[in-house]
Amino acid sequence: MRRYYPLAEITSLEDTFDRFIDRFFSDFFPTRWQTEEKLPGVEWVPSVDLVEKKDHFLLRTEIPGIKKENLDISVSDDSVTIKGEVRKEKEEKGDRYYFAERCCGSFGRCVRLPREVDPNKVEATLKDGILELKLPKKEVQKAKFVEVKVK
Repeated sequence: MRRYYPLAEITSLEDTFDRFIDRFFSDFFPTRWQTEEKLPGVEWVPSVDLVEKKDHFLLRTEIPGIKKENLDISVSDDSVTIKGEVRKEKEEKGDRYYFAERCCGSFGRCVRLPREVDPNKVEATLKDGILELKLPKKEVQKAKFVEVKVK
């Protein structure tokens, strides 16, 4: 059974409007990183730290209680998508009490990168609820200059 939140539809409309405005102004301000895009059908969006190093980007996100089997990470040239699902059950029995709690839900996040990365060389580690992705930058192709003789 899922709770009904009447204001969720307004929030969804607000998110759509925000994405529209962000995309509109990104044409005029290309240096702004568009780091967040909420995925459809997810219940929460984990926070992300994106740090640019000399030869790679380091992306960190907190996803406590998630097993690596429940993670789906995909990388393209200019974005990273992280999806997963949480399922927890807790049960305690005592002499005079019984406690049972269940929690489940999905999360997801799409992060646009400010520069192209090499998806084949990405390294991921998950330790103590912290997911780290090392995203190596693609080498920039240097322009070739050819001398043209005028006749």
